[in-house]
Amino acid sequence: MSTAPEAPAGGRRWWWRAGQALLWGLAAGWVAFTGLRVLGLEPGWPVVAALAYTPYVALASLGPLGIAAALRAWRPLVVVAACAAVLVALVAPRALPASPPAAAGPQLRVMTANVYGGGGDAATVVELVRRNEVDVLTVQELTGPVVEALAAAGIDALLPHQELRAGRAAEGSGVYARFPLAVAAELEPGSSFAMPAVRLQLPGAAATVELVAVHPVPPLAGQIPVWRRELRSLPPATPDGAVRVLAGDFNATLDHAPLRELLATGYVDAGDATGAGLAGTWRSDRRPGSLLPAVPIDRVLVDTRVAVDGLSVHRVPGSDHRSVIAELTLPAP
Repeated sequence: MSTAPEAPAGGRRWWWRAGQALLWGLAAGWVAFTGLRVLGLEPGWPVVAALAYTPYVALASLGPLGIAAALRAWRPLVVVAACAAVLVALVAPRALPASPPAAAGPQLRVMTANVYGGGGDAATVVELVRRNEVDVLTVQELTGPVVEALAAAGIDALLPHQELRAGRAAEGSGVYARFPLAVAAELEPGSSFAMPAVRLQLPGAAATVELVAVHPVPPLAGQIPVWRRELRSLPPATPDGAVRVLAGDFNATLDHAPLRELLATGYVDAGDATGAGLAGTWRSDRRPGSLLPAVPIDRVLVDTRVAVDGLSVHRVPGSDHRSVIAELTLPAP
């Protein structure tokens, strides 16, 4: 027995056919998007940009599913439902906390903040450091005036050990720490923006803590090869060596292949580990002219020996990014 719906008779036949054509067009689009995401294919800017919104595409599947059900168009309904199921299976675990490793070493609170080329409010950043007892802060889009504003707000008393690479607009980055640090130049990726790497002298840690302030170029049209290369130049995890932490604006989500390749070396995403992996951090202030929903591109990665005890995101007035604070427990000595 055929499962295809019968076309209505008379003058309504035209809209029924139009509805069928629309549904099959939507189904083809969902199949293409799902195939690109599953296969990790990112041939150019439109695909890279679209993949950042994978969770929203999964949610948007409800639209064509409802239309197909109303029209009793069972075949396109099955196609879209299958794609939706795949996408949900990929993104849903990010909202579920994972079991942490049995780490019993010292605690480390890491914060990252993109200050939007100096637009972000320095006093808010320093207050977040103070209130959350942050041990290490990485700042992206660090300019000379931002360095001065952070100092005026009291950052030096809280995090006196610093490796700062102030630059113009998006070029600068820096690390502020409660503990003594040393520059680890050999770990710094080759990049268009500054990405300083340091070694922290953390009392009671089982291994040296190495940290990189991450900020590859954004995946804009014409910059995709550079974006991909800079993400792939980030140092891999070393589960048998130094404890590595990568914190910053990755300009990538978990739906981008280069970031998943980095995680596969032995890192865990702090948001994913705590069930906060869908919390948006960019375009979260709803700036005029931006109709796009927020996506999580600011993140903290740690190696698999580190327990992630908590993660929170916080608004910084004047910036188009939210800051991220990760509470970590390092391996025991």
